[in-house]
Amino acid sequence: MEYILKDIEPKQVFKYFEEISAIPRGSGNETAVVDYIAAVADYYGLKYRRDGYNNILVKKPSVRSDASTLLLQGHTDMVCQANNGTEHDFEKDGIELYTEDGYIKAKGTTLGGDDGVAVAYMLALLTSDDKELPNLECLFTSGEEVGMTGAIGFDYSDIESRLMINIDSEEEGISFVSCAGGVRLEMSFSSDAISEKNKLMRIDIKGLSGGHSGVEINTGKENAIVIMAQLLAKMYEREPFNLVTLEGGTKDNAIPRETSAVISVTDTELYNDIITEYIREKKKIFSNDEKIFKLYTSKNKHIGNMFSFADTTRIINEILIAPNGVLRMSRHIEGLVQTSSNLGIVKAENGCFKAVHLIRSNNEYEIDSTVLEFSRIAKLLNCEYVTCDRYPGWDYKADSKLRDLYIEKFEEQYGYKPKIEALHAGLECGLISSRIPGIDIISIGPNILDIHSPDERMEIASVERTYRLLCSIIKSV
Repeated sequence: MEYILKDIEPKQVFKYFEEISAIPRGSGNETAVVDYIAAVADYYGLKYRRDGYNNILVKKPSVRSDASTLLLQGHTDMVCQANNGTEHDFEKDGIELYTEDGYIKAKGTTLGGDDGVAVAYMLALLTSDDKELPNLECLFTSGEEVGMTGAIGFDYSDIESRLMINIDSEEEGISFVSCAGGVRLEMSFSSDAISEKNKLMRIDIKGLSGGHSGVEINTGKENAIVIMAQLLAKMYEREPFNLVTLEGGTKDNAIPRETSAVISVTDTELYNDIITEYIREKKKIFSNDEKIFKLYTSKNKHIGNMFSFADTTRIINEILIAPNGVLRMSRHIEGLVQTSSNLGIVKAENGCFKAVHLIRSNNEYEIDSTVLEFSRIAKLLNCEYVTCDRYPGWDYKADSKLRDLYIEKFEEQYGYKPKIEALHAGLECGLISSRIPGIDIISIGPNILDIHSPDERMEIASVERTYRLLCSIIKSV
């Protein structure tokens, strides 16, 4: 292959990044890239273990008799997105790289810097002849972008290290030292629908900005489902109506941008002043992100069935009573949301109702406490609830040898202190810390912008600086 990054330092890092970029490695399609990693390990005589989840653990012993052991970790899969008009088969085609204005970019697709740079860093270290390196354990996981499936399935029993550097952060100068765990909670009920009568009125809420329900839960972004329920509650106080359908949101980990409701009313003009006043008051308190908020009303064709007055009230109450948004801030890290809940999906029609909430916390006890709150609400409203897809968080360690070493080496290289932060979202670090009790972890990485989009780009100079820092930390453990 023709290498376009061959003259950029560190050469081994960019060589490996270019080679893995030529291999299709979307989530669920990691076999070929793991074959490649295994081939590199074979060539250099390194021991490795590969499992049925397409994880691979490669070990490199140190030449130092006094060497400690360090675990490095990153994921092999990438998010596959292409611009409209770009013909690219992610199952077969590699990523076409180019450089521009100090960045590595891809032609019309995602770059895969998230987390290809970790793969490149680890391969460069595994094949390095630097005699100052400690014993290295390099874990390449699969399926991170689709639920961390590789990290969930991996057997950690033969990992010796109790120090780990995760290389899946996207901002130089920031180290993450904690992340949220989470659980999906579904609230539901089924009842006998009744035949609709009267006139049907449709309400649509659109134009909200939405966003990630973890890292953006405290940014003032409005939840379209909650806005709808607030409006319906005000309208119901004027004159009761029957809910026919309610639908909003598509993912539990996203703040809903749109929602729609159809209601059966005696007079479609009855609520006009309430709706007008509600829009006016809401817009006064909205952030600038929500200024394009729109609320539409229209007449609707007959559908067939509707909820009773009692069930209509039950649905509105579930949405408005259930915990939503920021529930608690961290006492240890300023500005960090510790616990939150997001109503991400709601669906109500033909007598069946389901609401999907995602509870997150950096503290496992608070996840349990929030689930308990939901259980009491379910009992109060005569609903059923189930929890599923739970994943552990990564709790903040007050004393961390690795964090202290990172701060020391960063300050030596850059001349100022790094930022130490926690993430209110799930990371593989949470799963790994739950499987290796007592392990000390930090997460770092170079500057990668607009990840998960065709605008993704990775700063070349940042890759070099971060690799130099990584080597400095590794040699000092």
